[in-house]
Amino acid sequence: MEARRLKFDDDEQPAADSVRPALSIVIVTWNSGRWIDRCLRAIPAACDGVAYEVVIYDNASGDATLQLVADRGARVMRAASNDGFAAGTNRAVRETSGRYVFLLNPDCELAPHALASLVAFLDKHPSLAGAAPLLDGDGQREFQLRRLPTLRSLIGEIFAFHKLFPKNAHTAHHRYRNLDLTEPRRIEQPAAAALLLRREVFDEVGPFDEQFAPAWFEDVDYCRRLAASGKEVWVVPEARAEHVGGASLEHVPFEQFTAVWYRNMWRYARKWFSPGKAEALRWLILGGMLMRIVAAAIGVAHPEVGRKRAMHAYAGVLKNAWTRWGAH
Repeated sequence: MEARRLKFDDDEQPAADSVRPALSIVIVTWNSGRWIDRCLRAIPAACDGVAYEVVIYDNASGDATLQLVADRGARVMRAASNDGFAAGTNRAVRETSGRYVFLLNPDCELAPHALASLVAFLDKHPSLAGAAPLLDGDGQREFQLRRLPTLRSLIGEIFAFHKLFPKNAHTAHHRYRNLDLTEPRRIEQPAAAALLLRREVFDEVGPFDEQFAPAWFEDVDYCRRLAASGKEVWVVPEARAEHVGGASLEHVPFEQFTAVWYRNMWRYARKWFSPGKAEALRWLILGGMLMRIVAAAIGVAHPEVGRKRAMHAYAGVLKNAWTRWGAH
């Protein structure tokens, strides 16, 4: 980390505590003014007596985010530019000292006792690497709870099988639709929107991979690394959080999101799939973009952004996939 690029708001830090906090809450913000106040106000009741600290890493927000976090008892790290979720998380975690690290999106509102429940669960199960609350909100269960990607599941994403055939058995399996959530369950890939991890996990598994910038697939990659190390993460339904979802997309043009999403999908495949499967995925992305260009031309694919913008976005992915994203 280049220290000169960060400004620490030391005057916003709470008084020093001689006792190491059990919990370090890390929040990466970027133009999060619409959500951050609600997020921070919910934390004390969620911790319910568990000693905690809050570290906010702000990715050069241009809105009122920094004004809203002032005087909230959090340590604020201010970046000179948008370093992305992975880099912001890594740098914030290095400034924390809790036994547990809780990754929290600014558009999450924790329910009372949620974090206390997660800490108690991991205290009771020392062999587990992490735990997540169950996210409430429209479509949040399928967003949060997924198995690790396979070539087949990524094909489904590329060709939107989950939309064309929403009740197909493979999608139901991949997204844990039939999982009984009346009690804690192991989840291969819980979203990092709200995720509690042991401190030693970061020491052993290492930081988030910053090549997945500015966002998307970095948490999928991290869960894959956890699984490769024989570590498990469970969802604890007793702990709840309201998650809006897609808050950062309010500030990301459709063309940019589409370009980054497929580029990072390709990077994930190159990292974890065999060369043959990664190359097959590239050709499937090419075919998928051709299909989406046609769908956009007739007004079917993403009509909310307009035909021209949708076609331009998919054509950009098509071009980049053809050149293997510059082999990066």
